[in-house]
Amino acid sequence: MPLNISEAFTWNVTAGIVVMLVGAALALLVSMWSELGKPQGPGADRSFMLGMSGVAALAIFWAGIVWQLVGYMRLEYTNWWTW
Repeated sequence: MPLNISEAFTWNVTAGIVVMLVGAALALLVSMWSELGKPQGPGADRSFMLGMSGVAALAIFWAGIVWQLVGYMRLEYTNWWTW
């Protein structure tokens, strides 16, 4: 099945899926970075950048999900449950 079903579907839904997958991959990379670069010793703090990277990855992931939902609504694929 081709990815480019129609231009409207590509920009409204498929782009959201790609953004969501990028966010998920970034979240996975941040979690691996967190575990591999774990500070040693009691009371050792993690870097601020690591926490902000995780927040950014999850924000990108959720932005992709919202993008998809809004795209489906814009394409009126949700007529069965909207008023």
